[in-house]
Amino acid sequence: MVQCPQHCSCCSWSKLRRYLRAKVPCYQWMRKYNLQCLQGDLLAGITVGMMVIPQGLAYAHLAELPPNFGLHASFVGVLVYIFFGTCKDITIGPTAIMSQIVAEVGNGNTKLALCVSLISGCLQILMGLFMLGFVVWVISTPILCGFTTAAAITIACTQLSKLLGIKHVRRQFWQNLYDTFKKIKSANWPDAVMGGVCLIVLFALRFLQKSIEKQESNPNFQAGQRSIAKKVGTKTLWFIGVSRNIIVVIIATVIARLLTPNGTDGPFTLVQNITGGLPKPRVDQFSRMFNSSEGYCNLTVPEDLRWTCVGSQENVISEKDCHDRGCCWDPHGKTKCYSKGFDFSTVLSGSLLVAAIGYLEHIAIGQSFAVKGSYVIDNSQELVSLGLANVVGAFFQAYPVTGSFSRTALNYMTGVRTPLSGLFTSAIVILGMSQLSTYFQYIPDSCLAAVIMVAVYPMVNFQKPLYYWKVSRKEFCIWFICFILILAFNIEVGIGVAIIVEIVMVLVRQMWPKTTITYINNGIYNFKIEGYLFYLGANTIKERLTSMINGTYVKDNPDIARHKVKYIIIDFERVASADTTALDKIKEAVVLGTKKDIRIVAYNLSDRLKLTASKVNLLNILHPYQTREDAEKAVVLVDDSVQPAYIELPSSTLTKDCPPRTSSDNNSPANSYQPLSHASTPEVNRANGANPPHDIP
Repeated sequence: MVQCPQHCSCCSWSKLRRYLRAKVPCYQWMRKYNLQCLQGDLLAGITVGMMVIPQGLAYAHLAELPPNFGLHASFVGVLVYIFFGTCKDITIGPTAIMSQIVAEVGNGNTKLALCVSLISGCLQILMGLFMLGFVVWVISTPILCGFTTAAAITIACTQLSKLLGIKHVRRQFWQNLYDTFKKIKSANWPDAVMGGVCLIVLFALRFLQKSIEKQESNPNFQAGQRSIAKKVGTKTLWFIGVSRNIIVVIIATVIARLLTPNGTDGPFTLVQNITGGLPKPRVDQFSRMFNSSEGYCNLTVPEDLRWTCVGSQENVISEKDCHDRGCCWDPHGKTKCYSKGFDFSTVLSGSLLVAAIGYLEHIAIGQSFAVKGSYVIDNSQELVSLGLANVVGAFFQAYPVTGSFSRTALNYMTGVRTPLSGLFTSAIVILGMSQLSTYFQYIPDSCLAAVIMVAVYPMVNFQKPLYYWKVSRKEFCIWFICFILILAFNIEVGIGVAIIVEIVMVLVRQMWPKTTITYINNGIYNFKIEGYLFYLGANTIKERLTSMINGTYVKDNPDIARHKVKYIIIDFERVASADTTALDKIKEAVVLGTKKDIRIVAYNLSDRLKLTASKVNLLNILHPYQTREDAEKAVVLVDDSVQPAYIELPSSTLTKDCPPRTSSDNNSPANSYQPLSHASTPEVNRANGANPPHDIP
């Protein structure tokens, strides 16, 4: 057989192809691309593009950033994902959760938002390359559920003031509610009417879409019996439902444009001016990441900043406070602007939060749709692709992005075939930016607030905590802590404290492992250990064994206080592994029992556990057996005072994990006695001196 040279060209090309398949997934599906794939991707891309334009404007509004940032985030990320993503259905871009996090971390500072996007993207790339995606799984499902529900409620409440046209309200949840209701008399009623009508229409169209989807997903629904006209009409109504955002925004913009002919002095509060055209890559926003500067300029302070930075408005703050915030101060018409360096801890904590939550949200959506489509995604590669999207987006004035559930669902339902649909989505967004940017300035703020409130409505989930309350009170406590602290303080505090509490709960369970003690007969006890045996719970196991050897634990339980401990059979069936510290503590208890003439044996040791126990010389004194029956026979053979008729365990004393004897066991040659048959009744069990198991929490 002819072997290739060590560094031949064919082997190098083979390695390169394998590397491209793993790290650049588009290399695989592009070779099989055909006209059928193009048709599905084109329809899905255009549909999602019409949905993402109003959402991008609204989410930038939520993130307290210029509208351009939302539009840039809507197309830069999906272009990057075409080449490096492994999920054909998912579409990435701005989301409500990411926008809320950016608003809390960035505080409206565009440079800080871009720095967070850059650093979080780098963190995600490193985690993907080193396969460290499992690190974020410390954020459990109850924490995610509490965070999502609290964030959705916070988002909806912050948009309520914009829906009513109320200005100068604080961002924090309780403060926002207080300011909104306090200033309800100063509401701009044209904004309130516009927002209310948009809200009703959006909910109605959403109900129409869901009704059609529910009808067609019904297995009893006979789609083939309908006429072509009805099919076309149903599809048209469904398309109107999924395009509700852009339809409502267009109508609201036309009304606002007609009522504001000169572009100013209209009845509605409108979006800021939007710069048309494609964004140019910039690095100057990172040049002063941690440096401060100041200087005078001719900048006109925006009206929504005057209440915090200008001496002529309410809530006056000093020039020093403006300097600390890195904003503008305009006491006498001459604007003095400060470029404040960012605090490293703020940037790093915000980046870690964005990287973790963005990945969890993205991978949860990707995996759910991968199951529907019967294909597999690469979690590590998804981290790399998401990180690259955020890094590239930071240079094109796009804030952090992740997978969007609503747009991914729309992508899936419209028959997407490959990630190339993102190209057509980007084309629609770019077309809108280049041709319609002059009309975007007439979009009412209240209309965008209505779009956001309808978008976050499905995120409010109180069925899950009710489920936790019924099934696991501990998980309900985790959910409640995360939920309340996010509403009371912010996202970082809520998630951070909930993670700490959950870790403490896990440590407590390890420190006090569950054990079940069952009395058999004639001083024989079964000591069952459940869970892992680590150093945290080693002393607890030793104390319980020692208390049985000394008779103190038995005396504390009236039901079995009359039986003296002679033998202890340790059941390791539920112990998957153990460390040396825990086995050493058990060894000390066995030695103590030997000194007090109490024999301790064990059974159901796994091969892995036997290997570890042999290294600490525990097997020499513990005498392990394969089954409980073998351990019982050993007790019979070493103690003639034990009557064979009483060795049989009544059924009431058996735990569900310990199977009763079989007829083959009783008739085996090694078993020299014939056990009596016992009826499975409480009276007979008590007559035999048997007692139910006693659980130690």
